[in-house]
Amino acid sequence: MRKTSWRRFISLGLILSSIFATQAFAAEKDAVIKGSMVNVRAEANKNSKKVTNLYSNTAVKVGDPVQNSSGESWYPVSFQGGSGYIRSDFVKFPVQYQRDEAFENALNQQGFPEAYKDGLRALHAEFPNWQFKALHTNLDWQRVLDGEMEGTGSLVDKNAISSWKSTEQGKYDWNTGTWVGFDGPTWVGASRQLTAYYMDPRNFLDESYIFQFLLHSYNPEEQTRDGLVAMLKGSFMDSGSQGSGNGGNSGSGDASSTQSSTETVVISNEGPGANLSNGEGTAIPSGTTAASADNSNASNGTNAGGVDYVSIIMKAAEQSKQNPYVLASMILQEQGKGSSGSISGSSGHYNYFNIGAYQDGKMGAIERGIWYAKQSGSYMRPWNSREKSIVGGAQFFAENYMNAGQNTLYLKKWNVQGSNLFKHQYMTNVQGAAEEGAKLSSAYSKDMKNKALVFSIPVYKDMPGQKEPIPTGDEKPTRKDGGNSSGDSSGSGNSTVSNAGNAGANGNGSNTNSSAGKTESGVEVVEIGKSPLG
Repeated sequence: MRKTSWRRFISLGLILSSIFATQAFAAEKDAVIKGSMVNVRAEANKNSKKVTNLYSNTAVKVGDPVQNSSGESWYPVSFQGGSGYIRSDFVKFPVQYQRDEAFENALNQQGFPEAYKDGLRALHAEFPNWQFKALHTNLDWQRVLDGEMEGTGSLVDKNAISSWKSTEQGKYDWNTGTWVGFDGPTWVGASRQLTAYYMDPRNFLDESYIFQFLLHSYNPEEQTRDGLVAMLKGSFMDSGSQGSGNGGNSGSGDASSTQSSTETVVISNEGPGANLSNGEGTAIPSGTTAASADNSNASNGTNAGGVDYVSIIMKAAEQSKQNPYVLASMILQEQGKGSSGSISGSSGHYNYFNIGAYQDGKMGAIERGIWYAKQSGSYMRPWNSREKSIVGGAQFFAENYMNAGQNTLYLKKWNVQGSNLFKHQYMTNVQGAAEEGAKLSSAYSKDMKNKALVFSIPVYKDMPGQKEPIPTGDEKPTRKDGGNSSGDSSGSGNSTVSNAGNAGANGNGSNTNSSAGKTESGVEVVEIGKSPLG
């Protein structure tokens, strides 16, 4: 009898466990991942075992939320190949699209391929005022990919998984089993498949990453002083202003004259960012050379010396005809909490956009950037005031990128228009356009996102029928002839190649010679690097 009772008890327990497990996923809803490299956990706790990573817009089934002992809300999720828990702020429930004939006609008139339309429809359902323009490059997809793979124009952190890193000639040493370092030993060549993933616009048609396609054009009716005040609130540039102004002169008068002289210069050659998540999803980069130490001005939300950043940035936008929100986002990207020596003023000079700020011989990045700011010449230099640095830096970007047709973050990274194809690119970080787009999106409030924003999205010829997938393998590299590399393929012992005179056909290898500015072919070199994410 006792054995029978125990058996019944065990059977009942198994049945109840099955019921509870079923209930956890009983109310499943369709959702997508919001963020890059979001961690899936075995339990609803960030300290539990990591099951896998999921990427932006991955489709998942979501159960009812659960709250852990720390008060965090997590969702039980199931997806192709597994299940687990994801923190609730990395899960998004798309707004249901109701067919809109006018919108469908607009998509057709723009010539968007079918593979673009589902993502754009989902965005239209949530943001009906947004406008999507197709930028027809008339370039073959494989040709563009070939062009972007030449040289060292796209890099990734050496600690990334193996499938993210290139084993092409000159980028991997088969004898030692190590990846060749560029811009120092930390950054290595990105693989062709990773490059394809980040270059494929269809992978980034969501609320955050779509902002890499936002036009940087100046529109004073939509880009207001009040909007900029809201964007800067809580940052080191929070001026405590109540807005309601035209954003005119800040009063110093030192930025009234302009000098127009398009030049070649390397911007912040510290290396590109690595999308390596240490938390539950991708962290937003805090700036290329921003110091890690904080100061009182940064932490309490006031700005150094009571500077009216709102007026200065609005003036820079008006003069350079660029979106002030983009300019503000770029400064926040570069300067983080505002504690960097680039803008402390201790030297009497300022470099808010970190132009020319890269390690060069005995000069560190900040020192090199201040040296550039001290020079007389173009873009209102010397930058001996905060206003001159911001307004002059905005002129630099307008003349070098806006006027060259590179008027979105995507085109600044992937130059697929104009006569300088695959060259004159703003950053070496293969993830740069996407991650800076997400940063820009986070700076836009809900009200700002309800405006009629315009996005210019590239379209290529002969694209694959499906979106380019992100590589996930982490196997040891294998030669095409079947042989393995002889060394450790972890990338921990990279060879290093100086980029001086080594720009390659891509034309955006960083030249560490301060007097240099062109490759052997005469192509202008203008690029920026990003610090590691997360």
